[in-house]
Amino acid sequence: MKLQVLPPELMEEKDKIETREPQPYFKPSQLKDGESEEFRLLGCYETGHAIVGWQYASETQDAKTGELRFNGYIVTRTHPGNPSDIARETDWSKPDRPKIDGSFVKPRRFLAWVGTSATRGRLEVLFIEQKSLREQLTEVLQEVDDYTWTDEGLANFSIKISRKGQGLETSYSILPKIRAVPEKVKKEWAKQQETIWLPNFFEGKDPFEGRSTDEKGLPAGGVDKRGSTVMPAKAKTKVDTNAEF
Repeated sequence: MKLQVLPPELMEEKDKIETREPQPYFKPSQLKDGESEEFRLLGCYETGHAIVGWQYASETQDAKTGELRFNGYIVTRTHPGNPSDIARETDWSKPDRPKIDGSFVKPRRFLAWVGTSATRGRLEVLFIEQKSLREQLTEVLQEVDDYTWTDEGLANFSIKISRKGQGLETSYSILPKIRAVPEKVKKEWAKQQETIWLPNFFEGKDPFEGRSTDEKGLPAGGVDKRGSTVMPAKAKTKVDTNAEF
């Protein structure tokens, strides 16, 4: 008789760890040199699916040791200034990576937008901290005759985000491509759009818990050369009907 050495619950736990889905957030910094990801933007500022804000790393005092330790990231609508809980910079030149008293990690501006991933085929939040990418996307959105939106607020185009280089030599780019929105995407969006509300970030809540505040974030995309806010256009244009996402 063959003995079962391991408890079955242990094997089930192992399977869960190996097949666990990654968090539904995407940052361009996750890309490696030469890699790219393609997305379709869903919704916009008016629908609570695109926001601009600031994020900074925070520290808190450990109740047992009294030492400061990392306490996650804080999201604010406007520049936070110099909050008391802002994290100190790390001295990466030393093996033990000590913190530098009196030197703090600078807050970073970000653009967050809901989109569908061509690779994973699911709804995700694009969290863009790179100024160059925000500026490139703003330029794309100004091409209102080419890159348009459906009445449901879905982009009639995709954006391919690419990374080139490493460290200080890293650069990012966006390549737009006109793509019609398939009916299945429209139907799925109709079911899911109320399940995500990006302004929840500003309340310290999960955006995937749905709308819990009536306040929107700052207009996404920034402003054009004249200082006007850039908003998605709904002009109609010829699109590629072979799109699948």
